[in-house]
Amino acid sequence: MMRVARVKEVVRETPRIKTVFLDAEVKAEPGQFVMLWLPGVDEKPMSIAYPGEDVGITFLVHGPFTTSLARAGPGDLVGFRGPFGRGFELEGRRILLVGGGVGMPPLAALADRAKEEGTDVTAIVGAGTKEELLFVDRMEGAGARVLVATDDGSAGRKGFATDVMEDLLAEESFDACYTCGPEVMMVKVLELARRAKMPVQLSLERYMKCGFGICGHCAMDRTGARVCKEGPVFTGEEVAELTEFGKYRRDAAGARIPLQ
Repeated sequence: MMRVARVKEVVRETPRIKTVFLDAEVKAEPGQFVMLWLPGVDEKPMSIAYPGEDVGITFLVHGPFTTSLARAGPGDLVGFRGPFGRGFELEGRRILLVGGGVGMPPLAALADRAKEEGTDVTAIVGAGTKEELLFVDRMEGAGARVLVATDDGSAGRKGFATDVMEDLLAEESFDACYTCGPEVMMVKVLELARRAKMPVQLSLERYMKCGFGICGHCAMDRTGARVCKEGPVFTGEEVAELTEFGKYRRDAAGARIPLQ
């Protein structure tokens, strides 16, 4: 069912990432999403960064839809459906979060949930530059130990989040790992987690149309798992069965697009 809400505030998180807060309550698990509708523009799946009252949705400004959303102001109306999908499930008392870029919102929500449950959190946050790092302060505020990696070395370690993860796992162990971000990064996270014999949950992204499993557009190969319904969070064992993971995704017409 479509609900209508007013924009309360739009916050600039980084030069290219913003969060829109709505005057609506959405009770959701970390990792779930909503289908956000802008009349006359489009409807898109959006990750929930702040579940609960005055729900917050964090997005990368890229393309007509998010550009229009970034221009919204207090009082503007938007429509949304959801929450949809399967979110993260906390396992163990000591967990590792690995995120990059705009993949951080569901992980930040998970860190908040972990704080409520007394779970020890280490978070690795990656970005291209210092200015593009997302939710570092928020994760630290949730009590997480935060390790940073940037491509250009302007903050933290120069390199990738997975470089930090590989070195960390050589010295420490965790009960479970959670990841969201560029798929090429998550391929490496899955490899490292399996090498460490550590359970891992991954939040995948695919082109969605309906958001609740009817159209089948986001179905993955071999298993037919729908990212909007069986995902977007999958276990490492489930992802290992998806031969397209890390290789390609599909556009609005269903054509394959190789991952860079």
